[in-house]
Amino acid sequence: MIDYNLVSLDLAEEFVRLARQAEGKDQLGREYEEQIVAAFLNNRMGWLPRNYPDPLSALKRLNGGGSDWWHTLLYVHDQGWITNSGREVYTSYKW
Repeated sequence: MIDYNLVSLDLAEEFVRLARQAEGKDQLGREYEEQIVAAFLNNRMGWLPRNYPDPLSALKRLNGGGSDWWHTLLYVHDQGWITNSGREVYTSYKW
């Protein structure tokens, strides 16, 4: 499902940074696409923007950031990352 030709490693680093910034916060004052990325990477569907309250609508909106956003989100999700508190999210790769 991931097209590795569309994965941006710079964007992946940005996604991990967004997810870490969002950790422990209840609300995010970001662009819709950034809120969606943080929600999915932290497994917090309550963080989805009000205009996109269900995951499928949010995923459709995420594609609006560019096709690389979708593929990069899947890539980070599959590779994993480590939160600010040291908790591993998913597994194999440690950003």
